[in-house]
Amino acid sequence: MMSNQNLNQHSAILAAIVESSDDAIVSKDLNGIVTSWNPAAERIFGYAATEMIGQPILKIIPTDRKEEETEILRILSSGGRLDHFETKRMTKDNRLLDISLTISPIKDADGKVIGVSKIARDITELRQKEEKEAVLAAIIESTDDAIISKTLTGIITSWNPSAQRMFGYSSAEMIGQSILNLIPDDRKEEEPLIISKLKQGDRVEHFETKRVTKTGAIIDVSLTISPIKNKAGEITGISKIARDITEKKQEDQRKNDFMAIVSHELKTPLTSIKTYIQLLQARAKKNPDDFTISALDKADVQIKKMTNMIHDFLNLSRLEEGGMPLNKTKFSLSELLEELIFDARMLFPGHEIALQLDRDSSIFADRDKIGQVMLNLLGNAAKYSGAESLIKVSVETGAGKTKISVSDQGMGIMPADQQKLFERFYRVHALHSSNISGFGIGLYLVSEILKLHNSEIKVQSEPGVGSTFYFWLDHA
Repeated sequence: MMSNQNLNQHSAILAAIVESSDDAIVSKDLNGIVTSWNPAAERIFGYAATEMIGQPILKIIPTDRKEEETEILRILSSGGRLDHFETKRMTKDNRLLDISLTISPIKDADGKVIGVSKIARDITELRQKEEKEAVLAAIIESTDDAIISKTLTGIITSWNPSAQRMFGYSSAEMIGQSILNLIPDDRKEEEPLIISKLKQGDRVEHFETKRVTKTGAIIDVSLTISPIKNKAGEITGISKIARDITEKKQEDQRKNDFMAIVSHELKTPLTSIKTYIQLLQARAKKNPDDFTISALDKADVQIKKMTNMIHDFLNLSRLEEGGMPLNKTKFSLSELLEELIFDARMLFPGHEIALQLDRDSSIFADRDKIGQVMLNLLGNAAKYSGAESLIKVSVETGAGKTKISVSDQGMGIMPADQQKLFERFYRVHALHSSNISGFGIGLYLVSEILKLHNSEIKVQSEPGVGSTFYFWLDHA
């Protein structure tokens, strides 16, 4: 038999455990009245001991779970015990918690059940984490993208079903193997470069490259690569999301090839037609005939318009193939603009085109490409503004840079359209512009050509008032 001293020590130890436990330890009588309530119970449920002792335990039980108490008492009265019973309980501020309960009977000296003790653990965060992990696991299993994880040394640690569909290897074949099995020989150097970047905590998004399948086929893929970190923030591995873009690349190539072929085939007969028109113009001047001269001049203008459109398509094709090199030279900006405005007055005779130049400056750029930029901007200004309205070309020279702008008095552009104006094939869908021809590539090319010059096209516009497009170029 335990001495009183030992009994007191034992009781003190039990009391200390109850007081310091992270779990709520609660007791109640057979009528469900709370008889003890430790500090952890207060932290978890929000009620102080003075608020709960002497009160029914039903205060923390949701309405749809009240019958649990009757069933618990029935099991315990018959000598049973409930370990890790998972349920929900209500806090003082009406939050629902996920709770894991261990429930035991409290017996008197004769072994009669006189109450119930409960140890409650808040598993809300654990449940939320498990649910989140289940959702992520379902996404990983069902996504069309290959999702792969690997160690910092390149050993594969996970392999989802889409990785098997994409690369042909099963998870059993790849887990524990090197990621280098998927990388063509001429791209092996990518891995150390990627790992070096990820070790710095960076993320690599939409990295387009090539990978090799089990059958030896080379596929185009877009990769998003992220570091995997532990709780301490240390990088322990790498995750890769791979999307097969082979068909998209092939489709883009077919489209670019088609555009290049069609543009070239159109350009050849146009060159011949232009030559014949020039010969006829020279002959008409020897035997003056106002109608013939006027008709040939108009035909020549239309040939120039068609030639400019074909140049746009050729440039678009070259640009998307990454083959639009710049031939930068030093040239006089005023000379270029005067030439372009002379041509523009021929192409758009219904408009007044004025040049406002504070002083001439030498520009270091690709003269032909900047000429295409300006012709596109002048053409747009003419198309989207009324006859005989003013189109103004302005040049402002500053420190190291020159600002060039084209302003019109046209219909203007809505703010929503301004956001998308420089996207490929985008056209404003306003009612008053539906009868204006175009393919939606002019401003896209303007934007891309200026990017190659480390510049950017900007627009200021007010519907019904007009628009100004402007950009900067470096001095020579």
